[in-house]
Amino acid sequence: MASTEREYGYTNLVDLVLSNDRNISDNHPIYIDGSTEETLSFGELKQLVGKATAGLMNLGLKKGDSLCLYTPNNISVPPIVLATLAAGGSICPSNPLFTVFELEKMLVISRSKYIIAHPINIDSALQAARTIGISESNVWSICDDPKGRVKNWREMVLNVSKKTSPCRFTLEESKSTLAYICFSSGTTEFEGPPKGVMISHHNFISSTVALNNAIKSSSEVNNSGPLLAVVPLFHILGIFRFLHLSVLEGRTTVLMARYDLEEFCATVQKFKVTSLYVVPPMLLQLLNSPAIVDKYDFSSVKRFHAGAAPVSMELSRQIAKRFNIPVLQGYGMTETSSVLTYQTVENYAPGSVGRMLDDLQTKVVDENGKELPIGDRGEICVKGPIVMQGYLHNPSATAEVIDKDGYLHTGDIGYKDKYGNWYIVDRSKELIKYNAYQIAPAELENILLECPLVSDAAVIGIYDEKNETEVPRAYVTLGPSGKKLDTKVAEAEIHRYVNEKVTPYKRLRGGIVFIDVVPKSVSGKILRKDLRELFKTELKIIQSKL
Repeated sequence: MASTEREYGYTNLVDLVLSNDRNISDNHPIYIDGSTEETLSFGELKQLVGKATAGLMNLGLKKGDSLCLYTPNNISVPPIVLATLAAGGSICPSNPLFTVFELEKMLVISRSKYIIAHPINIDSALQAARTIGISESNVWSICDDPKGRVKNWREMVLNVSKKTSPCRFTLEESKSTLAYICFSSGTTEFEGPPKGVMISHHNFISSTVALNNAIKSSSEVNNSGPLLAVVPLFHILGIFRFLHLSVLEGRTTVLMARYDLEEFCATVQKFKVTSLYVVPPMLLQLLNSPAIVDKYDFSSVKRFHAGAAPVSMELSRQIAKRFNIPVLQGYGMTETSSVLTYQTVENYAPGSVGRMLDDLQTKVVDENGKELPIGDRGEICVKGPIVMQGYLHNPSATAEVIDKDGYLHTGDIGYKDKYGNWYIVDRSKELIKYNAYQIAPAELENILLECPLVSDAAVIGIYDEKNETEVPRAYVTLGPSGKKLDTKVAEAEIHRYVNEKVTPYKRLRGGIVFIDVVPKSVSGKILRKDLRELFKTELKIIQSKL
């Protein structure tokens, strides 16, 4: 049964997040910087959010205005995010390593009016702002800029003495007012470039309440120890877990600006972290780096929670054996406001990603859209209050993924067993998952086609067993200027060209292969299945020579 306004009791997400679900003290540390130990108490967070809300509104931020967050994890991120939402604005989270080229595309789609950057990327933020037409006075830094290029957001926003309450929405306004514009490559077979996912206050309220209820039904509710936020706060998992749910629960979140194995282990020991949210490559590194890991005490850790990509049963088994800690998986996506399934110790099943949250209708369909019985494999489709409002300024892409009955077609192939446990077995969509990051083949192909050496290109994801993740591999047809070069020189030049255009995680780590013709259908669509077969042949040849 779908939830109602009466059941939630909140229409502004910030009211829910700050509702103090566990009656914690205002003195309780809610955020800690893992490097500097700077601490933000629950009471201080509420004070900051109230003042910043008033400050933003005083500066002219109106309902519907978007603020682009372009910074690594920082203790100032939660208050500015919550204040923007409280004022009726939306957040457009961006990878702080994005190039100017990538940032500009996000700013255009989101129509952001403000940018909060970091000293590491302020020059990029200013360059993008000038190109897009954002006033440089609306570009701020999340912390003091040593070069004095822009002002600290606190200087701009906290210069008012008054506080104010979050905007009040009706239920319909809660459903239509955007809280976040997150970017995704989509769920269909032909995703294309990244699209702005519209997530409303109601979407995230529904998601937060549902997972909070799932946790309350488990012994996990007794785990009130610190969380470690190494997952970026621009990723949908980081947003949901560490900006919403952790505050609602009153749990301390220790923030790390970047992932480093030794720093990760030292932080776990220092702050006695009890819950770790990780992606598969992190688990693999923990397993394969005993010289570092064995120096630190992990006895405080009660759970590994894995998301963003599947964890193999073997890796899960080895981690459980090594640390005597279960690996609990979850499954979700940007288009569903993060979490769809959640696994507890009570319903743990090897290889499963857990059980669906409440208030969701689900079905598994074959390639013709026919609903399949329990246990049969097909595309997972979901319907409910957590499903996005659609893709921003892109109704055709929205219509491709949300059918006439309101079901979101996830593009993931899986099944449900008779006990209600869900399993993900494959993916019909073309999306490449490098660690926790999404890479759209079409985006890389567009960049390759702009390279003077290239006449045609196609990109597929191949699996890197060593690092337990997918990586992008390009198949390229050289143009006249490219054919004049030695192939090694051409390859190096193409890598250099792409690397200048994209953030590091999108680099062609699977290599570049030169082919005479990129295989395409009569309608001109790239036949990626043919390229995957070609890669299998290449792999067999390599293995035969070992």
